[in-house]
Amino acid sequence: MRAIWTLLATWLSFWGFHPAKFHHITAPLPRIVALTFDDGPSPVYTPKILTILKDNNVHATFFVLGSEAERFPQVTREIIRQGSVIANHGYGHLNFFHAGVQRMWLDAEKTQNLLQKSGIPTVAFYRPPYGNSSPRLIEAFRTHGYTTVFWSIDTRDWAMPSTATIIRRTLNQIQPGAIILMHDGGGNRQQTVEAVAAIVKFLRADGYRFVTLPQYVQELHLSPPPARLPLPAESPSQAG
Repeated sequence: MRAIWTLLATWLSFWGFHPAKFHHITAPLPRIVALTFDDGPSPVYTPKILTILKDNNVHATFFVLGSEAERFPQVTREIIRQGSVIANHGYGHLNFFHAGVQRMWLDAEKTQNLLQKSGIPTVAFYRPPYGNSSPRLIEAFRTHGYTTVFWSIDTRDWAMPSTATIIRRTLNQIQPGAIILMHDGGGNRQQTVEAVAAIVKFLRADGYRFVTLPQYVQELHLSPPPARLPLPAESPSQAG
């Protein structure tokens, strides 16, 4: 087993991962990390990710699209059975810069109602497609009880980079309290599936605990839940 870890560490170093940077943590936050997945559920990739999470006793937050949840209700229910949670990514993957606040809320409400009518439990977290938003959008969703969630680490897996690139981007930016953006839908996500397994093993070996977003809020004693995450807020790069 030690030889395997040594080989994997050497491989990551070759791809640009620096152990000193990975281990030098100074932020006064719990050693927790939230894995989040957008654009699913996918009948191909979501079950693969759920199997990895189950095998490692890890739970994540899945920002589902209502259109995909409607097409694949059984896969959506598998997320809950695995112990992960379902959050809202809207129904039609609208772009806020084109749609505006009201259409974005109606789009998210459509997903909310769809899941409720299907008896699928959800958590009150919303991620706008592409990360496009404004203070007005965040406030509008807050009035409906939602926390708008962005990310602190963008793996940019939506562009279908190599598995090694996804791992390197994650480990080179990791810090306590990180919210990691990945995708289980919207394209070929096999590289993401393979990266998740390695990311979980490396972060757990470095003492990180994996939490869902409701657990994240609880761990950071954020009561009432904030209007947006992460804190302090960072401007996200374009993603899905």
